[in-house]
Amino acid sequence: MSLSSAVAEDVSSPNSRLAEPARLWPASSRPPATRMRRAILVLAAVSGGCSGPPGQDVGLPVVDMAGYEPRARQLIEERLAAARARPHDGQALGMAAMALHAYQILEPAAQAYRHASGRAPSEYRWHYLLGVVASDLGRLEEAEEALRTAAGLAQRHLFVRLRLADCLLQAGDPEEALDLYDRAASEHPDSMAAHFGRGSALARLGRSEEALASLERAATFGDDYRPLHYRLALALRSAGRDDEAAHFMDLYERLDPAPRTPFPDPLLQEVDELRVGSYRHHLNRGIRFETAGNLEEALREYSLAMGAEAAPVHALVNLISVYGKLGRYEEADATYREAISRNSGIEEAHYNHAVTLSRRALHREAEAAYRQALAVNPYSADARLNLGDALEQQGRHAGAAEQFREVLQLSPGHRLGCFRLGMSLYRQNRRQDALIYLRRTVAVQDSETPQFLMVLARAERNAGNDAEAARRATEARRLAREYGLNEILAILDREFPSGR
Repeated sequence: MSLSSAVAEDVSSPNSRLAEPARLWPASSRPPATRMRRAILVLAAVSGGCSGPPGQDVGLPVVDMAGYEPRARQLIEERLAAARARPHDGQALGMAAMALHAYQILEPAAQAYRHASGRAPSEYRWHYLLGVVASDLGRLEEAEEALRTAAGLAQRHLFVRLRLADCLLQAGDPEEALDLYDRAASEHPDSMAAHFGRGSALARLGRSEEALASLERAATFGDDYRPLHYRLALALRSAGRDDEAAHFMDLYERLDPAPRTPFPDPLLQEVDELRVGSYRHHLNRGIRFETAGNLEEALREYSLAMGAEAAPVHALVNLISVYGKLGRYEEADATYREAISRNSGIEEAHYNHAVTLSRRALHREAEAAYRQALAVNPYSADARLNLGDALEQQGRHAGAAEQFREVLQLSPGHRLGCFRLGMSLYRQNRRQDALIYLRRTVAVQDSETPQFLMVLARAERNAGNDAEAARRATEARRLAREYGLNEILAILDREFPSGR
């Protein structure tokens, strides 16, 4: 719902700005984050390695491909042959290593990554992937060395630094790991993985109260990360909060046990997608198509994922969202029923179903579905936001305001939470209270800000703050020009002509 459709006296349309449907991401995918603290990680990565003179045989492994499917054999054999033909080429060596890694041929993959990082010592990818494989093989000292080198070369990448922090924690160095998690959580406060890692490190250090706070913060992001719920259940039990502990242990037991990475990892996603035709291949492609708005292609890829090996429930959850966006509601409902028949403990399944019901203005049914999502994860700010909207659409304004306040308890900077609470208070004639929250919506400058400024200008004017209303309208006009929002400009020119 565009804010620009607002009418002057009511400030904004009563229709909701729903939070987006949720997408379940595979192990290597979910969205971004951070930067490194320690100068020690800015290593002289170009020194050392096993480079040798160009053209020297690097001794790539001979892999017995008997028993592998034809497409796996073809990929691996072609890439190994290319690497043997260009033994001085770090890229060729790394691509061979990725093919081996994709099919979990880990020892040969580690050997090939080692050669690739030696031939291309300034390329962080091969150091990083060597660290991942070495960690999987239980060689934590080698993994730490490789990940430190990668982090020194790629300080802007959160996933590299979080992987290093996880390795340090696993290797028994929670203090240095905590340094890395602290910086990540400070720079990217919306990173579930940073807060989860921070809580895990604090627990290892015996700082139980701080650990619990960090784990509870991680849980506010509505994530389906199973280890988080287990660790949070233990922390709550230790704090004597047995009922809450039981809830999270129940959630842990119901969630998909398939292992996954708690942060987006584009390099592992690239490795996964080498398994053409695999579940992850199609799921990742579906996510990219859906994010780009290409819903028909997303639908095709999610359907292919359902027919591939491994846990198709994630693809089903994403299909609910796509069918809803396409207006194919019967198929969305059927997909939801199938998803919860396989696993009723996935918050996103209930949430995406609720969003499709909201799109149809079935607000009472949507309310029930949002409550089911919150029964699975009471810390989901988006589910609470949309539950508040469903209540407001039924005229239950006090209950809606209560939900919007809960959103801000869970996530104080939640922009739509501030907007929805502000508008709810405004409609209850509490205009000065409403302004407190509406002003918070313009703290960040982006392409949405002109719309929020326009609504705020209306609210200031209707509260009798004419000078402030003119200032906000002028600011909105400037940003609308900057972002090319001609519709907003036209409304501002009509409603605030003296501010031009």
